[in-house]
Amino acid sequence: MLLHLIFMRFCQIPILAALLALSSSAAAADAARDVLTVKSATVGFGGKFKAGFWQPVRLTVIAGPEGAQGRLELQVADGDQAPAVYRDESRGAIDLSPGEETTTHLYCKSGPIAAPMSVRLVSGGGVIWSAELLVSPPALRSTQELVVGIGPPVGLEEAAATIRRRPDSAVQIAQVNLASELPEHWWAYEGVDTLVLATGDANFFSSINEKQRQAIVQWVLLGGRIILCVGNRGSEIANPESPWAKLIPGELVEVDALRERSGLENFTKSELPFDDPTFQRNRPLVTRLKNVRGEVLLEETSSSFGRPLVVHAAAGLGQIIFVALDLDHASLKNWKGRVRLTASLLQQGGETQQSDRGARGGIRQLGYDDLVGQLRAALDQFPGVSLVNFTTVSVLTIAYLLLIGPADYLLLSRLNLPRAVTWFTFPAVAVGAIAVAAIIDRQVHGSRMRLNQAEIIDIDLANQTARGTVWTHVYSPITKGVDAGLDLSLPSGLVSSTSVGWLSWQGLPGDALGALESRQPVLVRREPYLITLPGAMPRIDGLTVQVASSKSLAACWWATTDLPADNKLTIDRFGLLTGDFQSPLPVALSECILAHDEKMYRIGALSPGQRIRMADLAPLDIEARLTQRRVEQTKDISTPWERDSVDIVRIMQMLMFHEAARGSTYTGLTHRYQPRVDLSQHVRLGAAVLVGRASEPVARLSDRDAPIVDAADTNTFTWYRIVLPVTH
Repeated sequence: MLLHLIFMRFCQIPILAALLALSSSAAAADAARDVLTVKSATVGFGGKFKAGFWQPVRLTVIAGPEGAQGRLELQVADGDQAPAVYRDESRGAIDLSPGEETTTHLYCKSGPIAAPMSVRLVSGGGVIWSAELLVSPPALRSTQELVVGIGPPVGLEEAAATIRRRPDSAVQIAQVNLASELPEHWWAYEGVDTLVLATGDANFFSSINEKQRQAIVQWVLLGGRIILCVGNRGSEIANPESPWAKLIPGELVEVDALRERSGLENFTKSELPFDDPTFQRNRPLVTRLKNVRGEVLLEETSSSFGRPLVVHAAAGLGQIIFVALDLDHASLKNWKGRVRLTASLLQQGGETQQSDRGARGGIRQLGYDDLVGQLRAALDQFPGVSLVNFTTVSVLTIAYLLLIGPADYLLLSRLNLPRAVTWFTFPAVAVGAIAVAAIIDRQVHGSRMRLNQAEIIDIDLANQTARGTVWTHVYSPITKGVDAGLDLSLPSGLVSSTSVGWLSWQGLPGDALGALESRQPVLVRREPYLITLPGAMPRIDGLTVQVASSKSLAACWWATTDLPADNKLTIDRFGLLTGDFQSPLPVALSECILAHDEKMYRIGALSPGQRIRMADLAPLDIEARLTQRRVEQTKDISTPWERDSVDIVRIMQMLMFHEAARGSTYTGLTHRYQPRVDLSQHVRLGAAVLVGRASEPVARLSDRDAPIVDAADTNTFTWYRIVLPVTH
């Protein structure tokens, strides 16, 4: 009996210890929950954002009874469902008293549609509090068109409702009515397809601070698309000292009341109440320009030229649709033609409706329906690495089962050996199978890390801006941790300022397995890795590349340049380029072409400083060359686009001039995930684009000044594109 009591006492000790541990952990969890409370969280613009892009996040938090000190960070799953932490050393720090409330702006890259987003408080090198953000509504599709209106409403919702699109590609509208909600970094607009800025409200327009204005202008110059409604603020906006002046496609003449109505009425097929006394007393003001560049879409009068109301022009690497009157003007709010005019502006300069219909034929089984997806599949093809198909695995599995089962039994029976010998033959067969598997694994998966990379360096000589876009895939035969930094080997004289950029994961648009629209659950818990926000030293720390797999990364960098614009390109009476130009690059290029309007000119090799005379080049049809059109039995036939092709050179060519090749009508794929790579609109709007391939890459992945992958195992593709001004 005494022994029984002693035994029971000893058994109670671990139970009590476990209960104490549970109670202490529960108390710690309760204390952690009391550190902060999330009062509100808004992601994107007006609560709308797309999957797979950099986003602004506006957080309002309240401190608990003991206050809160530390730094706020965001955690979001990447395209492979691995958690990524976004840290901003310049913001996010809080020091709150008990019950104190604060609002902060953070940034992160939104993950797949179903991926959760959480915020955490870090102090003393550890996480002391975390909470999942309840984001409603969820993220939009990565290829869905998002239009953000800034300032007074101009009827965007009504206009978008008239644009016929498939439900999964319908135009989405977000409205920002408070200037304080606008981000101060241009890359936070990465997921926005079109900005519509109404400047009629003087109070709102003046409340946009200098950093926010510079962010919008820089976003446009680096590839964004803006509809700028100027109207009565033309003198202020077109002032050479104004940051907006870089976007104005002409020279200011005057700001005066609308004089004629025929242009607007013929364009919209709607009559203006022009003779109404109320309208006459409150006519909208028009900002009139001269020496206009780009395409005039709408004149004030339909019978004469020189008084444009709407101009579509290239602005740096982006586009501007300049609207010379205020669409939010009181005299136009109830005009039926405003909806038609706004809808027409939204569709100008983007993918055509014909392209939208052509995308229906996308091949689902390939796992992508966007050109970026095809590029990703091509970059995943590594020399010396091959996939083991399901048939091979099945055959080897069946052979192994036959060896350890029927074959072993028949062999022992034929040799009249005792059944106990199986204890020796089975391990031998198992060891042999493991050896065969190891040999096959080494043969198909290789033994070294490999890297494939494609990049485009875009330079706009008129605004002296440079932008680099990089896609890089890292392959590892074993599970390996990587600390990656983006190093730039810029040729001497290419840029005149310190380059800034970001390095992050690359998403896959679509709803296939591993894509941004896929709602696959997280099957394996992974340790989070750290992404540094865009800056002078873009990095990813603690990234894990799984065994015999690759990791898709994307990078972008930008800087100013002072390359000389020594060119004398003009247009002759036939609409062809004439004159000459000099290569401003300090690097040699090969496979060069010059694209302008509907023509392209083959140049071939181009040395630094070499001068090219247009009289020596023959104009070719750009669409025919891009689609590789040929003549068969007196018929022009385009070479069909191979949507399963892994020809990186051909895919990159199509990425750079997709719309010039009839877009999705030709390829059967969309180009909506990274449409800023396509400069077809610049070519159509009168600019000349020089394209050439370089032998040496600019961007490199490194780990503490050492390359992540040896040069012998690195395969790179680098193109330069220069936007050359053309005198009309």
